[in-house]
Amino acid sequence: MAPDPHSGPVSGSAWDADRAARARGRVAMFNATRPDGLDGWTMDAAQYALLRDLILDTIDDQAGSDGSVALRTVVDAAQDRFGAHPLFPGGRLRNYCTFTKVDLEARGEIERVPGVSPQRIRRAASARPEVDAGR
Repeated sequence: MAPDPHSGPVSGSAWDADRAARARGRVAMFNATRPDGLDGWTMDAAQYALLRDLILDTIDDQAGSDGSVALRTVVDAAQDRFGAHPLFPGGRLRNYCTFTKVDLEARGEIERVPGVSPQRIRRAASARPEVDAGR
């Protein structure tokens, strides 16, 4: 099976850009399908932290027997939790979720379940407890 093009790794220069962005309170958004792994923009670090935690928590708390959750479930959870949050003044979370999901794929924290539609995501194999326990 061919590797998922959405998964990392990204270049060292992408990680350097992320370190520089974080020093300014931002996060460089990764996208493994882009040159050097950078999407070319940054997100507020507090927004990113909330969405990263929500995505990972939703996977952990609501995953099916295969360890995955529908992306729609994640988006709905974000909308419910942060739709009126002051960090998201527009109140619409779909794009924020999608951008953060793509970033987490490139960082190797989550992965798409191949060959399914609608899209489902899960913790990356290297990040799953049952894989870590076998090391």
